[in-house]
Amino acid sequence: MRREPKFTRREFLAAGAAAAGGVILLRRRSLAAVTGDSSAATDTYNLTVGYSERTLGGVKIRTRTYNGSLPGPLMVTRPGHRLHVTIDNQLPPNPPATPPPGIDPQNNPNSFNTSNLHFHGLQVMPHLFSPLGTTDPKARFIAIEPGQSFSYDVQLPPDHPSGLYWYHPHYHGSATVQVGGGMAGLILVKGPIDEVPEIKAARDELMAIENIKVNPGKNAVWEWEPIAYQLPSNGGYSFMSALEFLTVNGQPVLTIDRRGKTPVATPGSLASYRMNPGEVMRLRILNGTDGIPMQLVLAGFEVYLIGIDGVNFAMPERAGADISSAIWMAPGNRAELLIRAPSQPASGTLQAIARMASAPNLLSETMGEMMAMPQIQLANFIVDGAPQEMQLPEDLPLPAREYPLITNDEIVRRRTITFTMHTGSKSILTGVEFLLDGQLYEETRIDQRAKLGTAEEWILKNASDGIHPFHMHVNSFEVLGTPWDPQYHRFHDTIWLPPFSETRMRVRYKEWKGKSVYHCHILPHEDTAMIANFLIY
Repeated sequence: MRREPKFTRREFLAAGAAAAGGVILLRRRSLAAVTGDSSAATDTYNLTVGYSERTLGGVKIRTRTYNGSLPGPLMVTRPGHRLHVTIDNQLPPNPPATPPPGIDPQNNPNSFNTSNLHFHGLQVMPHLFSPLGTTDPKARFIAIEPGQSFSYDVQLPPDHPSGLYWYHPHYHGSATVQVGGGMAGLILVKGPIDEVPEIKAARDELMAIENIKVNPGKNAVWEWEPIAYQLPSNGGYSFMSALEFLTVNGQPVLTIDRRGKTPVATPGSLASYRMNPGEVMRLRILNGTDGIPMQLVLAGFEVYLIGIDGVNFAMPERAGADISSAIWMAPGNRAELLIRAPSQPASGTLQAIARMASAPNLLSETMGEMMAMPQIQLANFIVDGAPQEMQLPEDLPLPAREYPLITNDEIVRRRTITFTMHTGSKSILTGVEFLLDGQLYEETRIDQRAKLGTAEEWILKNASDGIHPFHMHVNSFEVLGTPWDPQYHRFHDTIWLPPFSETRMRVRYKEWKGKSVYHCHILPHEDTAMIANFLIY
């Protein structure tokens, strides 16, 4: 007999209140049943940054990648482990580039062969500025120049949530071009949720969704090589490219061709997942695009969301097959699913719902925004063979690091962060400024200061007509209501902010001091100033 999840939202919130009072509900798996090994085992990886060539959609392309692969190599670690990653930058030197008078040198994309590394979502020491973990307000970005190597050594806390994370470059000015060429990879943190019997019995599949941007290059090879500090009409940085490939695990599922007056979107071939009737699959998905929000559905299958951004829920939550109950994934989000096949032979397609003129457009460039997007088919699911009666878990081990929930009397400060867009800029060559609190980014300015061990509440206000996914480094945060669901209450490290909306979040500054950032995770917005520094002291 199948067991259906029965843990209601009210019970989940009551569980949080009980945890805050030091009481854990007995019907749930233990809050801290399994934590990391404090013996500090080290997981070591080497990443080589360089050009690699491949054929996508019949087109030969050359882009920057990690270890020549698309996506980059999978990293696996555990709570309590150290993660040691060495970056070897084998890209050629940056061509000489000087900003013309009046042009902002920081917020016009540049230095496309300079790199660094961000462990997106991992709750580890701040690691964007030099040296790692620095509390110096004037600290500069780690800049791994062509021909240089740099090693990152970060400690995962023993209570770190177990789930899906990812890594990508984060040097301000070059992040879009590098991620838009395929420089990104998955990180698995193995831990308590992997030991739940029903999850352990399920096949574990990973799906990395990326977008690869290219323009015509030399010798019939397509590439993305903007010229720093030049106008888009002169070969400088532009938000869009002539060809753009949406890829799933490196294979194109959609090609957008913008060479004509009207962009053309052509679907590609899809990977197929075969399942037995009644089988349960665990599917973990990364939206690793540089700026494509998605709402995912899989009609005809039982789909349960069990975690977002590496933090699992108290219980599986049923997702539907229409826009009202779709899985919302901003760029940077990860979704972890359990999918149960129907009891009879069937087929279905995982897809991102089409977004038309009322929501942000990948087919045309307007203020750098993405105002419409066709349906994107991502993968086929085919059900046949002998039936399997696989079960779903009723409840899941709550991540100890995220609980107890933040209470009203714990809040020491409230802030409002406002996202705006401004056209007609004379200092930004694209003509568009993407601003936080009305300011262009300054590398050595601290915009917010927060005290270690305290909690704050932030109102995230999108005062523009574009989508702006908010991402905060170092700690996860609680989201308390969204424009699409006032009762929404989940942990995130990235949250979708629709146009002209507000979202409330709470964050507890745990364990790590240092200088870090929060920003819009549409990377063309981030590279053109929608990023700010904060200091945990």
